[in-house]
Amino acid sequence: MSLSKVLPDEKVVVLGSHSGRNRYKDVAIRVLHGMGAAVSYVEVDNPHRIAASALPSLGAAALLVDLTHSHDPVIRQLGRDGLRTLVAVETPEILLRMLPQESDKARVQHAQNCIRAAKTMRVTSPAGTDFEVALGELSGNCQYGFSDEPGHWDQCPGAFVVTHSNDHSAQGTVVIDAGDIMFPQKEYVNTPITLRLENGYIAAIEGGSDAKLMKATLDAYRNPEVFAVSHLGWGLSRNSRWDALNFFDKAEIEGQDGRGHLGNFLFSTGPNLSGGGTRRAPMHLDIPLAGCSVFLDGKPMVLDGDVVCPEQRPN
Repeated sequence: MSLSKVLPDEKVVVLGSHSGRNRYKDVAIRVLHGMGAAVSYVEVDNPHRIAASALPSLGAAALLVDLTHSHDPVIRQLGRDGLRTLVAVETPEILLRMLPQESDKARVQHAQNCIRAAKTMRVTSPAGTDFEVALGELSGNCQYGFSDEPGHWDQCPGAFVVTHSNDHSAQGTVVIDAGDIMFPQKEYVNTPITLRLENGYIAAIEGGSDAKLMKATLDAYRNPEVFAVSHLGWGLSRNSRWDALNFFDKAEIEGQDGRGHLGNFLFSTGPNLSGGGTRRAPMHLDIPLAGCSVFLDGKPMVLDGDVVCPEQRPN
């Protein structure tokens, strides 16, 4: 909350859910009261479809502390009016180990500035990934673990940067290797999956049992937009663990270790609304890939999973 620059008398709403655990409700309210903030607690039935009766409280706040990880588009809409949002759902052990620092923001914003200045992104890997996208038509976003600026949406903990490619520009091959991670399944891949990208979409999914499962998952929605290439970026967290899924119950974690892992490449599928696009999709996969190299206009940001840009490396 200090990193999020909570001020005395600032209006802050803590958002909880009737059906959720809300495990940080009491500590969030206590900490915010201790900082002198004007705190309200709002509990909703479905955080992904927030009732209209709750919107005046959210709209009057300067900061929303979201304990539900709401996916209701109204949160982003309120952000355009200046609402700061900070999501906190990970376990206490993860929050403590990955506790953000002020310096994380500078590293992540440097990466974001590099993306905004680039026209192309190419990604390769020893496993066989080799694809390229055009950039510039859509925006991206970044996370550094706190929300200190008007309109900024973030999640504690975690640090990474993502962007959206120009529509229909993704071409090439993505290889999801054994040991890479699939979200929201929260599982490690056991057998390699090869994706053939054509005109911004996954045109073919090849491989063994995991490829068949991925194809079955996407086919089940009977919507071609679930095969679209969505946001792309790389992880910049200092203290994440790639093996974290082995040590927690799936229901207890959200997956910031994998998504933000230092030097990973995050490939995703589905909608591009968060980048300013118009594509909607009922399914969204986040797929952190290990050991990739990422180039912006030919300049390396990450080589074989190692962040090489000095301004983005942790001290």
